[in-house]
Amino acid sequence: MTVTFPSGPLVSAAWLAQHHAHVIILDCSVARSVDDTGQTVFASGREVFTQQHIPGAQFADLFDGFSDPDGDFLFTAPGAQRLSSALQNVGVNQQSLIVVYDRLNGAYAARIWYLLTALYGWSNVRVLDGGLAAWQRLPQPLESGDTHPVARGTVQLGAARPALVSTERVAEERQRPLVCALRYESFQQAHIPGSVSLPYPELLNEDGLVDTHRVAAALHNARISPPEELLLYCGGGVNAAGLALALVAAGYPLDAILLYDDSLNGWLSDTSRPVASGAGR
Repeated sequence: MTVTFPSGPLVSAAWLAQHHAHVIILDCSVARSVDDTGQTVFASGREVFTQQHIPGAQFADLFDGFSDPDGDFLFTAPGAQRLSSALQNVGVNQQSLIVVYDRLNGAYAARIWYLLTALYGWSNVRVLDGGLAAWQRLPQPLESGDTHPVARGTVQLGAARPALVSTERVAEERQRPLVCALRYESFQQAHIPGSVSLPYPELLNEDGLVDTHRVAAALHNARISPPEELLLYCGGGVNAAGLALALVAAGYPLDAILLYDDSLNGWLSDTSRPVASGAGR
């Protein structure tokens, strides 16, 4: 059976239910908890994956091959060789079709989507709109346990494109709008001076699906029009990837979007850098 992805970066749960046997499904879930001090703690989602996941899914560990564990901050983008090896481990070949999902708001899945599409030009990856919750609403079955063994893939990524920017480049930026994807309450507490607030969670509807009408309204309110080049950031480069996904789903050109990989983690690591609070631009 020949399978062709729909246009745009998203697929519906109904589409995946029909074609799941012909794509590689990656569960990108991350475990999130709160420690004794009230701080949010992130950890590998392998345990929650083994509890339940879409049948046949492989686990894409954002604390292992799909990030750089030697980076200064969580979720630092891995190099081409490390990411290629991680994809090979889950059976990806050059012609494979990949659907990624998570069990939160889709931003972790969007992180892998952004790395593959924007950074390495991979066109055969889509995000499951609404994630695991959308799959369960159909309803569709789940399975538990570890991943099923797969033959090692042969994909080899090439040189990275300049889709990620450094703290130094952000500090020098004068042309592109800085757009923060954090929730507005977090934005008001701290953001890079001159930033625009465009919270990714507010672009989802009540079912957690990307709402392109909300995206269009948010862009209009922020006085942003394609193909204006944007520089997106958040706390650690994850919600910013979700925002990139929502923008592209609404028709914004991917090549007009850059992502500040270290985001506020990197910006705030040097106390000499200016920090703004309040409503922003």
